[in-house]
Amino acid sequence: MKEKKIARLQEGLNQLLSGHHEFLCDTNISRALPGTIIRLIDNDKPRIAEKLIEQIIIGLHAEDPKLRKNSAGCLTETANLLAGSDNWELLTKLLQPLREIVRMDNAADTPELHDRIQATATNILKLAASRAAKEEERSQAAAREPAAPPAANGPLAAREEEIFQLAAKGEKDEAKKQLFDLIISCVKKKDFTNAERLRERIYEIDPLALMEIIQSGEIIEEEKSGAISRTQLQIWSKLHHEFTAEEFNAIYHSMQERTYQPEQVVVAQGEKNDELFFINQGSLKATYKGGQKEFFLKNLHSGEIAGECFFNATVWTMTLTALELTRIAVLTREDLMRQEEKFPGLEAKLRDYYNRTSDIHSLLEQKGMDRRNHERYKLERRINLQIIDKAGKPISSFRGEMFDIALGGLSFIVRISKKENSRLLLGRNIKATIPMSGAREHILTGTVICVQSYNMLDSDFSVHIKFDVQLDRSTLQTILE
Repeated sequence: MKEKKIARLQEGLNQLLSGHHEFLCDTNISRALPGTIIRLIDNDKPRIAEKLIEQIIIGLHAEDPKLRKNSAGCLTETANLLAGSDNWELLTKLLQPLREIVRMDNAADTPELHDRIQATATNILKLAASRAAKEEERSQAAAREPAAPPAANGPLAAREEEIFQLAAKGEKDEAKKQLFDLIISCVKKKDFTNAERLRERIYEIDPLALMEIIQSGEIIEEEKSGAISRTQLQIWSKLHHEFTAEEFNAIYHSMQERTYQPEQVVVAQGEKNDELFFINQGSLKATYKGGQKEFFLKNLHSGEIAGECFFNATVWTMTLTALELTRIAVLTREDLMRQEEKFPGLEAKLRDYYNRTSDIHSLLEQKGMDRRNHERYKLERRINLQIIDKAGKPISSFRGEMFDIALGGLSFIVRISKKENSRLLLGRNIKATIPMSGAREHILTGTVICVQSYNMLDSDFSVHIKFDVQLDRSTLQTILE
């Protein structure tokens, strides 16, 4: 009996290699194929393995439903084994068929098997996308080699030292000329970081060298503008009109580009990511998960911006996923704050542009997907608050003005002198003690999910807490009395 099975399997393999993919309808053959393919690869027979895979892919597009289902299961298991053996060279060729399997309405005879096959295919795609993105980032990083202050023994540092030694000897005019030439040399190499750093050092040689300072600044900005392609200027034309040339260049050259593969998650709902995403190429889908259901919000395309946590300390209420190969320029808050020192008001202008062009929050509200899932009740009381660790031990204490409360959380107003410090509260565990009538008090614990400006003149911020355990209505009513 065993010999007959082996003979049947051998015949099936031979027929598949001859182009007769209909043999995949035989479940015994389709189940044995993944392991057979791996053994062929291990035995240095990759060409035969690839030919078998080609037939499985053909079977995936067949009209016969049974043939399609068997091919889907066979291909997914083969990809799973290839991922386990770290054979990415061959696995890369299976990514597109795996995407097709994920979109199939009926990949198996039973719903359970269908879900398992699609879940396996999805996991492999995510793994491949993550790996590809990391490789792309390493490749881009190596190509860019971002400029940094020169090493102490580097050629730029040596030339810089020579110039300032010349200035120390009293030959300031010559030193000033050589430093100007060195700035221009950096600009031509697109080394804007060192060019701007050296420009600031002109003051050290001659604080009154206004002509050299102005000219070098104009040359740097002109070269920066020239470094931005016409395509990029077209994509971001609306944004470009909001800023001066210097401001736009400052933002543009502060960003780093990342590449995302199809179905790769850029940022997930619930994350604290505070980056601003500028879509250069491709498209993203924005989705919201409520309970066990996932809702589609909209697609974002080239020339659009997303950054729910960039201007306010909060968590993402949606997930962004790449629909295709997508290139995104990323601006961090740290980089924006660095440019804000040079261009006061830059953040306000960028915030205003974002608020006018982004409709994500209005979509969330229209579809009833706002994070405020429960009705809120106005409640103004002075409350005691503690930041606590995971064990519940207090780290620090302060007081705040309670603003409102709901079954799922509460908000309060607190004064924070520096805006950037408001982000330090995000994600913290909080213990709130609420005074009640009759010298009683109620203690609640939760996590800070949002900190946003309430009154900028007085440095007041509203802090929103999500309770660890949702209140029941009777408890809420007692607190409100």
